Amino acid sequence: MPVPPQASFEVRSPDGSTARIATVSAATVRELDAPMAGVQLVEIVAADLRVEPVRIRWTWPVEGAATLWQATQGSHRNLPTDWGSQRDVRSVRSAPVAALVRTDDVSPLVVSLSSSVRGCDFAVGVNEETAEHLVELVVDDVELVDGQHRFTLRIDLRALHFAAGLRGVTDAWTAELGERIAPVPEIARTAMYSTWYSDHQHVSEESVERHASTGAQYGCSAVIVDDGWQTDNTQRGYAYCGDWEPTSSSFPDMAEHVRRVHALGVDYVLWIAPPLMGRHSKAWDRFSDRALGFLDEEQTTVALDPRYPEVREHLVECCVRPVRDWGVDGLKIDFIDSWAWKNPPPAPEGDCATVDEGVELFFAAVRDELQRLRPDLLIEFRQDYVNPRLWQYGTFLRAGDCALDAVENRVRTVDARLLAGDRAVHSDMLMWHPESSPEAVAEQFVGVLFSSAQVSVELGSLPEAHDRVVRYWLDFLRDHAATLLRGELVPVRPDARYTQVAAISAEETIVAVYSNPVVRLSAPADVLIVVNGGNEPIVLLDGAGDGPVEVVVSDCSGIEVRRSSQTPPDGLWAIDVPVCGVARIERIAVT
Repeated sequence: MPVPPQASFEVRSPDGSTARIATVSAATVRELDAPMAGVQLVEIVAADLRVEPVRIRWTWPVEGAATLWQATQGSHRNLPTDWGSQRDVRSVRSAPVAALVRTDDVSPLVVSLSSSVRGCDFAVGVNEETAEHLVELVVDDVELVDGQHRFTLRIDLRALHFAAGLRGVTDAWTAELGERIAPVPEIARTAMYSTWYSDHQHVSEESVERHASTGAQYGCSAVIVDDGWQTDNTQRGYAYCGDWEPTSSSFPDMAEHVRRVHALGVDYVLWIAPPLMGRHSKAWDRFSDRALGFLDEEQTTVALDPRYPEVREHLVECCVRPVRDWGVDGLKIDFIDSWAWKNPPPAPEGDCATVDEGVELFFAAVRDELQRLRPDLLIEFRQDYVNPRLWQYGTFLRAGDCALDAVENRVRTVDARLLAGDRAVHSDMLMWHPESSPEAVAEQFVGVLFSSAQVSVELGSLPEAHDRVVRYWLDFLRDHAATLLRGELVPVRPDARYTQVAAISAEETIVAVYSNPVVRLSAPADVLIVVNGGNEPIVLLDGAGDGPVEVVVSDCSGIEVRRSSQTPPDGLWAIDVPVCGVARIERIAVT
């Protein structure tokens, strides 16, 4: 099939004052009716992605942009140059979206591709020659739609708050995927216990049952059993992965062990990393010639190639067995970004041409079989696995590893929330030193207020001061979950790693203050809860209203330290709130 000549379309500002020509190679283009003013939709049909990827390019003037918000960026909040902004997006890593954001949180440009895109290079960066932003998208793998590699480019120039702009993207993905999105059980939005930081690979039946028992007393609904159940080797490597059978020394009777955990009223989620296969596994002789390549310099572990049907069959059985034979309630499916292979070997003869297609065939088979066994199955993915294509398979998303880092946990949970659609979002596992101050323990919870907490410390041996803090904040997360997890999320200053975050519902407004103590309210709230996540015992309110309010201030463990009725002053209102404490401000009805 001959590749069509270069096509083009016009990118236009809402008021028509600015326009740029976007070029598209190896495809045909057609502008679609826009759902709202300021949003452009361009349908692109690739000629033949096996011959040449689709390339889309245009420049756009953006004044005042301070950062580029991307799907997976960690703490890199810079404004990249065009030559340093390439980002390889696959079904199992990142997502095809980026937003330029100013210091007032307005996003003058949000660019995204539809959920049919499996793989692309997604670059938005400063063009040094023109002082404009260059958008360059190279799409190489797209799901077939009506026999064609068809996808949609979405350009949002409405200049909304960046969270609202990103919500427009996730709304579009939700509409595209429809009933294909996996249902999210309510338990996925609750606190859970994880064995990783408390046990690492030294996990056993005894330790899991101990954690499940104590976790239940703190309100943890599930125990997530991480790496270690499948191997006696505790050197933190993966040379023994691939068979996914319990080690007889630590888990002699997995089914009976799971039943004992269930008897405690706790669900059981089991870690598994399907892409990984090590030299010391029984599967090595069978599948070592069906791998994408080695993952380590020592050449002990490979990433299996999901384009082989026999590889997928083996991995599907490994994922189904824990649910079917042992009665577990869910899987923590990890390391799937190992399948984001840059230059894979030539495709084998078989039923799919690309690694991403093979990955999705594997996940679809796992989903179909497990939903038949257990419709309310829990599937955890890690933060990098945020692509909307994975909404079809996962039910909750955990922030990427950031042990003991409350700031990074805050950033990662908020980032995940902004792009998770309806999937539940969990914190990275919370941990702290046994001799930490109560405020330091509370800081870990305050950092992840807008997600479901995972805890990974020995709860059964907490000192009394830590016990009070942990119980208070787990209760706080549960009691305010409707607002914290389902309210309108309004983060502030992504360029500064979120200086404040608010969640707004019909019942209440909750604001977590981090590095900026001034809370500016656009309208007085009937119930305002301010959490002091900063390092000074004071918060400042602007716009609290002029009617009488009741103020209740508590410390980091929930102990009330002050209660008063007063009328907020004009201008800034200073309220003394202990570090990691809470001020509840409720408007008093005047009769």
